[in-house]
Amino acid sequence: MPSSLDQIVRLMWRAPDLDAGLNLLRDTAAAVGMDLPAVIDDVAGNTPSRDAEGRAINERLGWPAWMIKGWYGRAYTRQHPIYLRCRFETMPFAIVNAAMWGAPDTLTAAQQHMRRDMEAVGLYGSIVVPVHLSHSRVGAINWATTRPRDLNAILAEAGHLLFATAHGFMRLLQPASRPRIEAGDLSHLTDRQIDCLYWLAAGKTIAETAIILDISGHTVREHLRAVTARLGASNTTHAVALACQFGLLGPLR
Repeated sequence: MPSSLDQIVRLMWRAPDLDAGLNLLRDTAAAVGMDLPAVIDDVAGNTPSRDAEGRAINERLGWPAWMIKGWYGRAYTRQHPIYLRCRFETMPFAIVNAAMWGAPDTLTAAQQHMRRDMEAVGLYGSIVVPVHLSHSRVGAINWATTRPRDLNAILAEAGHLLFATAHGFMRLLQPASRPRIEAGDLSHLTDRQIDCLYWLAAGKTIAETAIILDISGHTVREHLRAVTARLGASNTTHAVALACQFGLLGPLR
C-alpha cells in the first residue's frame, strides 16, 4: 500500500488541475480499500464545493445528489461531529459511524437527519484529514467506506500519506483571486493597535482596555479607528472579527 500511495502523493502535488486531482482522490480510495472520497472546502460554509462548471464535486465523486442538496440546504455540516472535530484537530483520524453519534435524545434535529442519511447510504466509517487553510478556514478530505474495515490499521500504515494527499488536493481548490487583505497590509499594524483589538475581543470595554494598557481612553479609540481603516472594516466589531479571522490576536484568555 505505501508504495502505491507514495506515487499518488507525488502526482497530486504536480496535478495540473482539479480533474486530475479528483482522479487521484479516487485512486487513493482504491489504494486504501475505501469506497467514497469526499471534499469539504469549508466546514463553516453552507455551499458545496463545486468545479469550474458549477458541478458539485462530491456528486462527481459518487455521493447522491439528494444527500448533498439536503446537507447544504439545511447547513448540516456546521453540526456534523466529524467537521466540528476538524476545527480543533490537524492530524488524520478514523471514525466508525455507529460510534460517532450520541444518544438520540442528545442529538439536534440536523444531527438526527444526518445520521439517517448516512445510514441510508450504508456508510460504515471514514478516515478524515482536516486541512487548516488561510483566513482561519478549515477544510477536510474524507475517505468513507460502506464495508467494515480496520480503519485504525489503515490510518497507522498510511495516515501520513493521506495527510499529504489531502493537502496536495486542497491547493487545487483555492481561489485564484488574491485576498482582500494582504500580509503587507497587516504588517503595518502596530503592537498597540493589535493590543487594543485583543482586549476588546477578550471582552473588555474601552475604559478597561485603557487601564490595562496604561493609556487614555481617547488613545484607545484612536488606535481602534486606525486599525479599523487599515483592515477595511465597517466598524470596531467588524475589525475585531477580521483580526480573529486573520489570526492576529492569538488565543483569547
